[in-house]
Amino acid sequence: MEAGQDLPITGVCVVSDPGKCPPHYTVIDKTYDRPEDADLWKDGLFTRRVMRYLCVERQVPTQTKDVLVDATLINEKDPIPPGFTVVEYTHDSREKATKKKCLCLRWMIPTMTSDAITELILLSRTQRRAPIGYTLVGELNNMCLCYKMGKVSSPGSSNQSTPSTEVQGYSAMPQQYSTIPVGSGLPYTMSPGSQGLGPLGSSATMSRTGPPEQSSSSLATGNVNPLSGIEWKMNPKYNVLMELQNVTIPEIRGKTLMDIENQYAYDFSVERSVSKTADLS
Repeated sequence: MEAGQDLPITGVCVVSDPGKCPPHYTVIDKTYDRPEDADLWKDGLFTRRVMRYLCVERQVPTQTKDVLVDATLINEKDPIPPGFTVVEYTHDSREKATKKKCLCLRWMIPTMTSDAITELILLSRTQRRAPIGYTLVGELNNMCLCYKMGKVSSPGSSNQSTPSTEVQGYSAMPQQYSTIPVGSGLPYTMSPGSQGLGPLGSSATMSRTGPPEQSSSSLATGNVNPLSGIEWKMNPKYNVLMELQNVTIPEIRGKTLMDIENQYAYDFSVERSVSKTADLS
């Protein structure tokens, strides 16, 4: 296995000269199953030689590099599938990339997917079935394009540094939170039996028993609960929700195709008779 073969593909292009493959890219100039020329362009009998070769780039996933997650081939006049981009021109000469067919690719940021395409291959014209572990995309110049999927590691997951515990003189030590029950911190007293009930509990009205107790430190600093003195009760329009008890859901009986046809069958006999009458008149 070649080095970096399991890395996700982060770039795809087509070149007219295999010697002008972009840096960090690998040119696919031979078919996968046998060492035949992997030229994507079909030349005519009496025309000059035109070459098109596929190039791919593989890199470790980063936040700034999308990974290839899907590939498809469409006819030249077909619309581009949603979410795909088309390889329309060659990278080196800005000429038409492919003939009769268009290569469409779908990219995604590494944090949004756990799988990506790690390899693109071309099979010779004698091979029409994708190898084990590969997915067949389609045919280009009598060659079959296939891809292989692989797992994508999260960007920076292996070498993620520990954040600093102090920023501008402030400590980032974990805060200690109180474990006092919720009801004791509210500006009202929970009615007996209402502990643990949701917002649609058995008591729709929660009576206020007076301002919450203030600690000596809060009194000294003048901190007063802004909700002190407010009567707490549920909005009357939600009282109907408290009455939704013992609701019976009607039984829905499944129907077969024959049951549906028998129930909604219509023979159009009236329409046929009217049509015949109109023809006779």
